[in-house]
Amino acid sequence: MHEGLVQADRPVDISLDRSAGLRIAIVGGGISGIAAAWYLKRAKLDNFLVFESSSEPGGTWHDNRYPGAEVDIACHLYSFSFNRYDWTQRFGSQAEVKRYLEKTIDEFGLRSRFRFGATVVSAAWSDEKKLYTVSFADGRTAEFEAVISCVGFLSVPVIPPGIDLAAYPGIACHTARWPDDISLAGKRVGVIGTGSSAVQIVPEAAKVAKSVTIFQRSPNWILPKKNRIFTARQRTRYQTSWQYRFKALKEFLRYEWARIGRPERLGSKINRRMRTAAEAYLRRSLAERPDLVEKLLPDHPLGAKRAVASGDFYAAVQQPHVAIAPAVARMDADGLIDEEGNRHELDVVVLATGFSAADYLSRLEVVGRNGADLHTVWSGEPAAFLGSCVPGFPNFFMLDGPNSNSGTLLFILECQARFAADCLAAMVRAGGATVEVRRSAFDGFNRRVQERLEKSVYKTTRNYYAAASGRIVTQWPFSATRFWWMTRATRRSSMKID
Repeated sequence: MHEGLVQADRPVDISLDRSAGLRIAIVGGGISGIAAAWYLKRAKLDNFLVFESSSEPGGTWHDNRYPGAEVDIACHLYSFSFNRYDWTQRFGSQAEVKRYLEKTIDEFGLRSRFRFGATVVSAAWSDEKKLYTVSFADGRTAEFEAVISCVGFLSVPVIPPGIDLAAYPGIACHTARWPDDISLAGKRVGVIGTGSSAVQIVPEAAKVAKSVTIFQRSPNWILPKKNRIFTARQRTRYQTSWQYRFKALKEFLRYEWARIGRPERLGSKINRRMRTAAEAYLRRSLAERPDLVEKLLPDHPLGAKRAVASGDFYAAVQQPHVAIAPAVARMDADGLIDEEGNRHELDVVVLATGFSAADYLSRLEVVGRNGADLHTVWSGEPAAFLGSCVPGFPNFFMLDGPNSNSGTLLFILECQARFAADCLAAMVRAGGATVEVRRSAFDGFNRRVQERLEKSVYKTTRNYYAAASGRIVTQWPFSATRFWWMTRATRRSSMKID
């Protein structure tokens, strides 16, 4: 058993010795948590623990084990800058990404800092003590001078209205809660949803299932996913540091170049061009099935909802045992009924219904100065400076926080991890007890972000990017380079140390 795993006969240790330096709690052991741990260690802030509610590290790459799960970002870009890996293909599978994360925490001596099976439920700041009391699901508490939330924004599964999993008599699960003992072979499988998870699982289910029924409320735009297996020669070449970094840089610049044309802006030339390409891909792929073209052609601008990348979904839906049905009206003790009143007899139902992305930290209570509750402060519209910090919540940082979601995810997360570590290290050097963002910096940052987002395609339809009010709270609308520059150039002017 790895050090740090939950032991049946005793709970994991959750406390740190104050004499060893600033005590820091990292909440979440996925990609963000690993990045935060590495940058804290690099900054010589070694007195930290990583609390992960699951039995293993990986976060979303531990939870999402459904057939076909893989990353949508090229692996050399979806890698930590401090750790290379021998990727076998351009877009890695869930298993390969999970192995990479495991390798990283072991290679850099981080596993001993992880506490698995430790679910953090709240962090409450004491103005008197200048520290957070962190509470756990088992009732225990521990004190830390700083807290870094690494709870991914795609972590709380959405169960649509009308679906009662407890009452449903058959086998049903969400893609993010995939049981290891489920087999789709020879089964009548229903897949609810047409987002990225559904597009990944349908081709795999179609290979083995007796039948596959896709319950669709609205289709998504699909772009061709040009995945490829790396040759032995390519893999050998990428073992060289500069070749690996050059490959990652090429992938990064490909994304940054596309940002120049502002693809998220409604009516921009690049947005229109991408829509034309996506529609051509659809019509070309479904040339023999005009009936499916009509069913799968979206009526919203490309990018208004998360565009999906796939190289095999359109081929899968043309198979005779795969069908597209109306959206689910209800799913309960009476079975699964679609919106046209049809009852469907199924052996396994898969909910590929996504996550409650805009409801940041919904399972974590955070209390700051003067007893202020973070969710009350947000009032349904999460906001942060650089997706990382909020005025009135000293020594509290987030990775993957509000308005930081980007196609260069790992790059952004590393920028945030470095920013948090640098801020805390500066506080220690200055002999201060607290560091927090200035109100003027917070307000100015969010004003500029929202002004940019106001003219985006995200505002044209319902999507997971938006809060209930319609405010876009997940997306970063500028380049990744600009995000990097802001985390490096604005720290001194934007943060205050007391």
